[in-house]
Amino acid sequence: MIIKKRQLLLATLIMALAAAVFVNWYYTRPEIESANAGSGTVTSQPEVQEGANLGDARYVISSDASLDDVAAQAQASEYFVSAKLRRQTAHDEAAEALNDVIKDGSSSSEAVSKASAALEELAKAISLESDIENLITAKVGCANLVILNGGNAEIIVENGSLDDVSIIKIKEIALEQTGYPVEKISISEMEY
Repeated sequence: MIIKKRQLLLATLIMALAAAVFVNWYYTRPEIESANAGSGTVTSQPEVQEGANLGDARYVISSDASLDDVAAQAQASEYFVSAKLRRQTAHDEAAEALNDVIKDGSSSSEAVSKASAALEELAKAISLESDIENLITAKVGCANLVILNGGNAEIIVENGSLDDVSIIKIKEIALEQTGYPVEKISISEMEY
């Protein structure tokens, strides 16, 4: 009987697959005998949490953080999210009102030009607020909220993040981005 190359290759692949399955079974079986343990048997049971799925996020509290600190951080995070949502809603409503004036056929050309200029200023303010917030987060590393209104910049940062260096960095960012005078820039820490 002549063994062809294909049959030999197929037999080799089947043997390799069988060996891989055996090795996998050997190292993942519920009870693993330890060669170093002598007469004892070591069992390895995986740690399973009820209701947990692979990839689920879990909160981890470091040993130096108290539950009050964690609650305060959660409250601060919730404040910044809700404040940004309220600010976005206000911006959207203002933009909608200005667009209504622009689209209204009965509006005078002066009202349309004023509304267009105001809409352009609003868009610029929205972009500046976002840019400043991102720069502060990147350079200072704290949660923050920037409100630009009528030539004033109000910057609110999370509690415990202001020191002399961070104040200087935040003022520099605000000055470079807005061009407002220093007295028009206000930085405050959120109290919670």
